[in-house]
Parts: sequence; structure tokens; C-alpha cells
Amino acid sequence: MTGKVERLMRFEGDQILPGDQLPPEKAGGLLLNAMNIAPEFEAEFNEWYDKEHIPALSAVPGVLCARRFRGASGNRRYVALYHLDSPEVPDSAEWKKARESDWTSRLQPQFRDHLRLVLRRYARGR
Repeated sequence: MTGKVERLMRFEGDQILPGDQLPPEKAGGLLLNAMNIAPEFEAEFNEWYDKEHIPALSAVPGVLCARRFRGASGNRRYVALYHLDSPEVPDSAEWKKARESDWTSRLQPQFRDHLRLVLRRYARGR
């Protein structure tokens, strides 16, 4: 377990999209996607993420904010954080539709070391 936590928690990087946007304070859920990409697809991956993927998912009802980071160190070079009204948002039909595209289908097989976590806001006394 410690090895998994260390790999998950060790990430240093810069926010690359959308600039210096701060996370919302009242998100009820968070989706974390962390991954590497096959080197020969990295330029196309970045174009896809910035021009298609983040804009499409940001428009889904319940998505408060989407931010993307490039790592300076750690096991995964790219991290995307989606701040959500609730952790159920990625299960919605709208989310699933926003993820579907030929470009997505072409690039997904090139993801390496992919880690996806859907988290719920912690509240004491629940």
C-alpha cells in the first residue's frame, strides 16, 4: 500500500491549462487522471487534450473546473483534475458522450501508466 500511495502523492509540476486558474472551494467530487503518453504521440496528445478533451468535459453539467498539469518530477508526466459537483458526474450520459470521439479512440491506446481516481469530498460526521 505504501508504494501505491507514494506513487500517487509524488507529483511536482506546472499548471498548463487553463493558466493559473484556482480550484473551486465547494467541489463535492474530484476526478484525477494521471498518465504518461507514448513519446511519438506526445505532441498530438497535448493538442487533443487542450483543444478537444478539456473543452468537451468542461461543458458537462456538474463540472466546476478542469485543470491540467505537466510534471517536472514523479512517475506520471501529465495530471488532469476535474472539480465536480459530485463524484457521480463522470457516470452521467453527458460525460460519456463528451468523451466519445475518433481522436479520443486513436490516442487512448497510447496512454501509459494511467491512474484514474474519482474522489468524494470528505466531511466530518458523515
